[in-house]
Amino acid sequence: MKEQLIILLSFTLLFTSCRNNTQKHTIQDSITNTIVSFSVTSKNSELTSKSGKDVLLNEMTTINVKSGDKILFKAFDFTLENNVDGALNFYSDNGRLMCNVPTKLSIMSMPPSGKGLTNYNKGDVVEISAMTLIKIESVNFVISNIIHKNEKVN
Repeated sequence: MKEQLIILLSFTLLFTSCRNNTQKHTIQDSITNTIVSFSVTSKNSELTSKSGKDVLLNEMTTINVKSGDKILFKAFDFTLENNVDGALNFYSDNGRLMCNVPTKLSIMSMPPSGKGLTNYNKGDVVEISAMTLIKIESVNFVISNIIHKNEKVN
C-alpha cells in the first residue's frame, strides 16, 4: 500500500512539474514572438497621380510604427501596442500582428492571390500577414516588414 501511495505521489509531482514547464515555455515563446515594429507604405499623391503597379518606389512614402507609437499618416492614426480611439490599433498576439478595425475597410494579402479584397467593419479584428494591403476609403496602405522581438533587422 505504501509503495502504491509513493508511486501515485511521484506521478503527481512529475505531471505537475511537466505542466509548469510547458506553461513557462508558452509564456517565454509569447514574449519572444512579440512584434516590436512594422512598416506602412502609401503613395505620395504630391509626387504622382499614377495608381497600382504604375507607382514607382520613389513615389511612395513609408513610416515605421514601433511599439507604443501613435503616428498620423495620411489622416489616419497608426498604433502598435497603444490603443487609441479611432486609430488603426495594431497589437501582437502570440507572434501574429492583429488589427482592431476602426472603420469600414478592405484588406488583401500581397501579392494578390486572386481572391480580391475582403471587407471588414468597425470592431472586427483582423490578422495581418507578412505583406497586406489595407484600403480605407480611397487610400491604400501596405503593411510590411513586421519585426519580432530579438529578430535581427537587415
